[in-house]
Formats: sequence, C-alpha cells, structure tokens
Amino acid sequence: MKHILTTADFSNNAYNALFYAIQLLRNRTCTFYILNTYEEHTPLVSKRIPTGKGHGLLDQLSDESEEGLKTTLHRIVLDNENTNHVFKTISTKGDLVETISKTVVKNNIDLVVMGNKGTTAAKAIFMGSSAVKTIKAMKLCPLLTVPGEIDFEPVKKIAFVTDYKRHFDLNVLSPLLFMASLFNAPVRIIRVSESKSLNKTQKSNREILKQYLDPVDYKVEWIPNFSNKPKTINNFLKNSGTDMLAMINYDKSFLKKLVQGSLVKKVSFNLDIPFLIIPSED
Repeated sequence: MKHILTTADFSNNAYNALFYAIQLLRNRTCTFYILNTYEEHTPLVSKRIPTGKGHGLLDQLSDESEEGLKTTLHRIVLDNENTNHVFKTISTKGDLVETISKTVVKNNIDLVVMGNKGTTAAKAIFMGSSAVKTIKAMKLCPLLTVPGEIDFEPVKKIAFVTDYKRHFDLNVLSPLLFMASLFNAPVRIIRVSESKSLNKTQKSNREILKQYLDPVDYKVEWIPNFSNKPKTINNFLKNSGTDMLAMINYDKSFLKKLVQGSLVKKVSFNLDIPFLIIPSED
C-alpha cells in the first residue's frame, strides 16, 4: 500500500485517524493524501458573515478549507519525522463520499482511512455517518475506520469474521494479509453461528482461505451464537485482546445488514478498535 487517502474535518477524531495511519505504516514508503470537502451547507468556522450569498460563501468555505489543511499538514509534519512519508492536501467543493470515490480512482489509492466516532458521546451509533456512507459506497479499495479515543499500539492480533459462504481469492484477501504483515500479527478466523457444522461449499471455501493465509499465523474458531450476533462478536473482541477487526463487505453480509440494520444492533456493535472493511469483487 503506497497511496493512502485520509479525510479531514479538522476535528481531533480525524487527526487521530491520520496519526494512527502514519504509525501503522511507519516502516513503509507512502504518500498520504489529506482530503477536505465543503458544500454550501458546510458550517463556517469563523464568525464573519459573507458579504454576499452563493459565491461569497463558497469563497470563504474554500479559504477555511485551505487554511485548515495547512494547519493539519504543519501539525502532522511536526508529529512525524519519517522520511518515508510524503503528504499532499486536497481541498475541493463537493460531496465527501463522491469525492472519495473519484480521488481513489484518480490517485490510485490503496487504502482510505477515516475517523470513527466509536464510543464517544454519540452512543446511538457504532460509527459516524460519513464512515457509514463511505462503507456503502466504497467498491474499489479497503476502508480503515479508527476510533478517536485510541492511542496507537502495534497490531498484535486481527480478527477476521466470515461465514465461509463466499469464495475467497488473493486479490480480496490481500488487504488482510498486508495488515497482518506489518507487525507479524496472527489472524483469528471467526465464524459466529448457531451450528458448528459446515456444508460442502463452506468447507471448500474454508480450505481455500487457509491456503491463502498460510504465510501468516492463523487460527480457525467457531463461536456459538443464539441471540445477538453483534453483541457476541463485540464481546469476543474485548475478551480476546484483538487490536483490529476485518470483514469483507459482501452483498447481504453481516456487515451490510449491520450498516443498514436497526439501532439496537448498532449499539451492540460499538467498536473501540480499528475496523478494516474490504470490498468484495461481486
């Protein structure tokens, strides 16, 4: 992964995600693109009222975006003396999610990193609305969401949740393998289901997955679940000392249902660790 896109709304949450990314990739040569977008309804930072409507407001929003990015760039350069890292800023008018998708294509982005509200005062959601919208739209590269409360620690254990119902290939699994390789983190393959038994297709897919994960230390586990799957996964993550969660965003997958599902499920799945969402090729 050489080209990383991070989003900036100039909050501590967003900066923490950027800082986490540079620490995560500290031993890799990378270019970080720091993106800020604005639209007519974007709140102004300053108290000054624009002299005119429309163009005057957008001019002020553009100025604030550029100034905010300069401040962020100055801060991250001071916080990061790694000569392997190059930083570039992007300020543009437009919808955030649409701009992310266009920037991914234009700059050959390998990973998008966003802040995740996580377990802040907004306890009714398991991540911020921008992250949720990006998960739904992201088709071309993986997304890593980072809770604003965490300090960086080397990744020592990754949980990969799957039901083995889809075929695996190396291209889809490469982000997971890459994350595991950064700090030689073992991968715990987690299946949460009422039944421990697998059908023929699931068994075949599991064996294929094991072959692809052969370069890393991995363990296959089954967790019985009879009521609340999000809560079961969340409890496992907390009790096992997992540092990162990874899922593939298949159509009709657990992740898809979680993003589009009820508030109760989202509250049960309030993550406090980084979450790697890998797009499928379906």
